[in-house]
Amino acid sequence: MSGAGPRRGGGADPSESSPEPPSPSSSRPPRSDSSPSPSEQTTPPPSGHAPYRQRGGASSRHAPSEAGLACDRHLALFEEELATRPRVPAMLRRIAQYSALSPDSDAPRRVLGTLLGVAVPALQTLLGVVLVLRLPWVVGAGGALQTGAIGVLLSACAVLTSVSLSAIATNGLDPGGCPLGLLSGALGPEAGGAVGLCAFLSAAFTAAAAALSAAEILLVYVAPGAAVLPGRGRSRRLNNGRGYGAVLLSLLGLGAAAGPAPTAAAALGPAGLLLALLGLQAGTLRAAIMGGPPHPLCLPAQPGGCLQPCPIALPQTVGSNSTQGAPRVAFPGPSTHLLARNLWPHPPEVRGGAAEGEEEDDDDDSSFGVLLGLSLPITSGVLWGCSRCGELRDIASSIPAGSLGAALATTLAYLSAALLLGASVEGQLLRDKFGASLRGTPVAGVASWPSPWVPLAGAVLSAAGAGLQALLGGSRLLRGLARTRALPLPHALGRGRLWPLAATVTVAELGVLLGSLDLLSPVLSVFWLTSYLGLNLACALQGLLPTPGWSPRCRLYHWAASLAGAGLCLALMLVACWYCGLLALGIGATAYKYLEYRGAQSEWGEGLRGLSLSAARFALLRLEDGRPPAASWRPQLLVLLKLDEELRATQPQVLALAAQLQAGKGLTVVGTVIPGELPRDQPRARAAEQALREALAGAGARGFVQVLVSPGRGPGLAALVQGCGLGALRPNAVLMGWPHGWRRRHDPAAARRFVELLRVAGSGARALLVAKGPLGTGAPGGTLDVWWVVGDGRLLTLLPLLLRQHPAWRGCCVRLFTVALLEDNSVRLRRLLEAVARRRGLPAQTHVVELHDSDVSAYTYERTLMMEQRSQMLRQMRQAQAPSTAGEEEEEEEERGLPRRGPSPGNVRRMHAAERLNEVLGRHSGGARLVLLDLPPPPPRGPRPLDNYLEFLEVLTEGLGPVLLVRGGDGDSPGP
Repeated sequence: MSGAGPRRGGGADPSESSPEPPSPSSSRPPRSDSSPSPSEQTTPPPSGHAPYRQRGGASSRHAPSEAGLACDRHLALFEEELATRPRVPAMLRRIAQYSALSPDSDAPRRVLGTLLGVAVPALQTLLGVVLVLRLPWVVGAGGALQTGAIGVLLSACAVLTSVSLSAIATNGLDPGGCPLGLLSGALGPEAGGAVGLCAFLSAAFTAAAAALSAAEILLVYVAPGAAVLPGRGRSRRLNNGRGYGAVLLSLLGLGAAAGPAPTAAAALGPAGLLLALLGLQAGTLRAAIMGGPPHPLCLPAQPGGCLQPCPIALPQTVGSNSTQGAPRVAFPGPSTHLLARNLWPHPPEVRGGAAEGEEEDDDDDSSFGVLLGLSLPITSGVLWGCSRCGELRDIASSIPAGSLGAALATTLAYLSAALLLGASVEGQLLRDKFGASLRGTPVAGVASWPSPWVPLAGAVLSAAGAGLQALLGGSRLLRGLARTRALPLPHALGRGRLWPLAATVTVAELGVLLGSLDLLSPVLSVFWLTSYLGLNLACALQGLLPTPGWSPRCRLYHWAASLAGAGLCLALMLVACWYCGLLALGIGATAYKYLEYRGAQSEWGEGLRGLSLSAARFALLRLEDGRPPAASWRPQLLVLLKLDEELRATQPQVLALAAQLQAGKGLTVVGTVIPGELPRDQPRARAAEQALREALAGAGARGFVQVLVSPGRGPGLAALVQGCGLGALRPNAVLMGWPHGWRRRHDPAAARRFVELLRVAGSGARALLVAKGPLGTGAPGGTLDVWWVVGDGRLLTLLPLLLRQHPAWRGCCVRLFTVALLEDNSVRLRRLLEAVARRRGLPAQTHVVELHDSDVSAYTYERTLMMEQRSQMLRQMRQAQAPSTAGEEEEEEEERGLPRRGPSPGNVRRMHAAERLNEVLGRHSGGARLVLLDLPPPPPRGPRPLDNYLEFLEVLTEGLGPVLLVRGGDGDSPGP
């Protein structure tokens, strides 16, 4: 190999020292590799062993259009399938805009970052409304300690659900611009559809709650005289809430239909929350510095009365209990004594002085469930973090950071506001829910600075932002559900924006009929909790049942965290409103079972499809309806073994590899062929079945065995491959061992039978796995090297995920290699390779190996010549053994024209390609524990010796350790 460089001396032939095409006198029409023209016949190299270089016109007939001379030399082993299974750069060109000239030529489609794309929508909740309208009453009735406990529970629920959502976002799936696509792609269409349906209902009720909140602000604090609808007491307030709430909801619907700028609409909720919170903090700080207002107001002697100006001379300890009977200042400023008094729950007070029965029939229930139900709407923004996932620049990093940050910010705002209210406002005033003693001013407004209108303005902005976000997000979820055609929804809901938005507004009107935020809050809360429950439970099941497609990169994720989140959501749901919780669970379970019954075929994949394969007749019939999506394809193995005379497997390491790949899941069928005839050899077939069962159990695998008795081994294996399985439980991949002794066997037709088996096994979109070398040996650790050369590489990138589930391979590092030629952009190619690895959930180090152009050496020439001489000798042996059938069964090379004195140019080119690829394989993966490599296609039926194919594969894997040659099914569609 040291003398392989091209000669540049003056006596060299021009065609051997220059890449230019031959002269016209020597050019001939191109012919196939196996039948060159007389002028292209190769001759032995001169005595100086100058390197052999094929002529430009030779053997270019089968080269694909995308491949030049470099591709002809370095990838000649794959040249017959490059038209249907392109090289990796051409494959990536279908996934992203690939340019060999400029690595940054494509403009990003996604423009949003973490703040605007995730955090701001996640903060678009009713927290601003709850803080102004209900949090003072929650603190006064339940106590600051109980309110803090509620805040901690809601924070844990939001954080755990955000972790599960982060796991879904970092699982490597492209949502296609729809949040329902993100959920269904990772959890399956059944779980994703059920979660999406509950999220849609909760979004619609959130819009209704926003409208009722705005109506309450209008009727209680802004314009009390506008309550003109008839009724008395509570019924009057409910009737006016229904009427004005319906009008305000219609205005929100018109605003959403008008198409407001997404960024401007998303800023309303956080701006309102910030305004209300800053006003309360400024009022508390002013009271702490200036010692309360200059003209303080004191609490009335009887609860329910209006505040009166305090006497001029007040005791110095107005905030303590030392002076009995003295009037107490309603807003004394922050005090630890006042916080201690407001720390515990307070029983309802006997009200007096209510105006015209306005409050006498209110529901004064202040149990923990009621307080929890009023506070739960603050956690409604977790799923909104992925509402704009199709516009994010980096989904895997933006959704975890934005969702967790928004959950923590919500918790901090809730707890800080509760602490400020408990430390600066008297409990008797905090329990005035509608501000009757303040003459129509909210308690949070009086405690704020510079004006009571500051928190009211913040609450209005928060309600508007949450309402618009809920309507737009709910309509998008409904449109996604309609497009799946899984639920019986009108087709019009899947088209455009107006029809889904109108349906969302209609459902929200049902929530407005309740007429009060107190009555609607538990309902919308349990639907949000149901969607969170389904999301957490599905993520926990994905972790407990480790599927190859589930490999989230979120460091905080663990299946126990998702399971704890699911349990917490269930507990909060039942405590807040147990009958509403049971109703929401029933709706979610019904949707899940309906989608499972329908067997929805969707473009998002089926993350839990493996559970259906273990069902019986009903599942088999359901799976017959259609082919699974490419993203959920998993190898169902048919392991071909050969038994010796004592019925022992000749290659038991192949069975061990099958057990490591399947890990007790999926379908594994171990098959063999017994030469003979029935019924004479039936006892031997039964003994072979028992031997295979014992070998299967010894390897730690579970599966089925099948033994076929056939007069010939070749026809029997073909029948076994084609007829194995039932319905969807049919093997789609064939695993076999390498015929190590094919060169030394007394059977000269061994190579031909092996190639025929490859042809039959690879037909019908079946995948091929050929194990070569001592598999499963070596110390734990090491590397799993994947060499992706042609095709979509889906099976190549899936196999490391399957192997790493087994303890024997769990500590291995995965490295992903691809080959770049001179015309490829290696920098851009590596970036796209990393993106594809992330999408497929493969935690691998990516490498791009450049193959530079080089001449064919004299060693390659001589090695090819020896290979052809050996093939000629084997053909003569086969003709001598079976002269009557040699002409029918043998696919030998027919020489036309003058006798050729050297090797075929096509064989020289393939040998050179095998040596060049083996060189880079040995340099980068010589010490790998296992090398996964694309299997070159078997030679087509025609005039080419089949022994040469095995010789090329021997050269390709020479000097390597264990190798697994992989060839995906022909029916696999390319994709990320």
